[in-house]
Amino acid sequence: MTPFPTRSNTERSALVQWLDRPRSQWWCVASWVVATAVFVGITTLLGGVTQLDALLSTYTSWSIAHGNVACAFPPGSSVDFPLTAPLYPVVAGGLAALFHVGHGVPFPNQAALGQSCLHWLAPMTRWANRTHALTVTLRFGYLGWFALAAGIIAVMRSSGRGRNGWEPAVLVAVAFTPPVPTCLEYFFHPQDLLAMGLILLGVSCAQHNKWTWAGVLMGLAFTSQQFALLAAVLLFVLVPAKRRLAFSLSAVTTFAVLVIPLMALSSGRALRVALTGSGEGGPLTSSLEWELHFTGSVAIDVLRVLPEIAVVVLALWARRRLSNAVMEPVVLLSLLATALALRLVFEGGLYGYYFMASAVAIVLLDFVRRKFRIEVILWLALAALVFSPLRRGHDPLTYGVDMWVWQLVLVPPTVALAISPLIGRIRRERTSPHVVAEATS
Repeated sequence: MTPFPTRSNTERSALVQWLDRPRSQWWCVASWVVATAVFVGITTLLGGVTQLDALLSTYTSWSIAHGNVACAFPPGSSVDFPLTAPLYPVVAGGLAALFHVGHGVPFPNQAALGQSCLHWLAPMTRWANRTHALTVTLRFGYLGWFALAAGIIAVMRSSGRGRNGWEPAVLVAVAFTPPVPTCLEYFFHPQDLLAMGLILLGVSCAQHNKWTWAGVLMGLAFTSQQFALLAAVLLFVLVPAKRRLAFSLSAVTTFAVLVIPLMALSSGRALRVALTGSGEGGPLTSSLEWELHFTGSVAIDVLRVLPEIAVVVLALWARRRLSNAVMEPVVLLSLLATALALRLVFEGGLYGYYFMASAVAIVLLDFVRRKFRIEVILWLALAALVFSPLRRGHDPLTYGVDMWVWQLVLVPPTVALAISPLIGRIRRERTSPHVVAEATS
């Protein structure tokens, strides 16, 4: 991959020098506010926070806010769509209770919701329409951005690129990255942003050798969106052997502390949601997996396990080649970006917001490297062209072309952009002894 071309080395050097210049904490805080305003502004210009897919989390949040956890995770026979994993609904439900969202109208009682909450949807919908609770609840989705921004800043600082112009630059770049605002303005999936922020915070803790906290954050990330398991598996392989138990126990304990009380109050139903989340379900029609007839229960289970196996192999290979250098910022972020991209390789479908985690990791990787690749910009432009963030009804590229075509066109470049810095580092490691030998001969 070639760095993004600039008009002159002098101009590029001047820009890098300006970005490298240390800034005061107040300057950094002001820049975070500006970057947040940019993200909110872009989301608003694209149409604002959407209601599409909002029912995956909002109904759960309202039930939690009103203390009816059983109906927050209703029986599978009463709902034909997968619910959001519990962390985001718990946070949004807490905020709804704190700010008394919809409290002017009594929440449906158990008689209205039905035995075992079998008839929960209609009365909750009527309640939401009377209270206008949806509008306020959707705004809680911006919490996902704050978590993501915190994770980005943490990684930049632990990688030696923080407290300078790089911080606001990468935040603004991420805000402009199409799959990021898509998580709120095209589909309502703030849990994806929240999970990615927690993953990055966990990676930052790992860089500081705080593996117990890294485990806690990975446990929380998994209870937000299950693609976090890829990052957790990666860190499990990379963690020093003497810290592996602490990392694992802290992750499992965090998961249990959040999920077990919900499971007890929902007759065990919260556990299934925590383990599968909105990713439950088989391959979508016209996806590559569908065309290959990987639609049986065994095939679906295999497709879910294969990314984790691939991440283990990748991490072991990198550790064997680089030893402790796998914890170098560029190497670690390249491994993370590749691990998240492997999700797309084995995914039973493709939507624009699916690229969010990989896009954030790849953009962050380039900022840590201080090399901006034109290939990244072209890839993001193509993804935005195929999965337009503009709400314009039936998009001919998105819906007029079979999904498997875009899987073949967009997913391989995602993996290539993510893994290329890692391969470059391994090549330099392999050739450096020969270069030294030639220099001294």
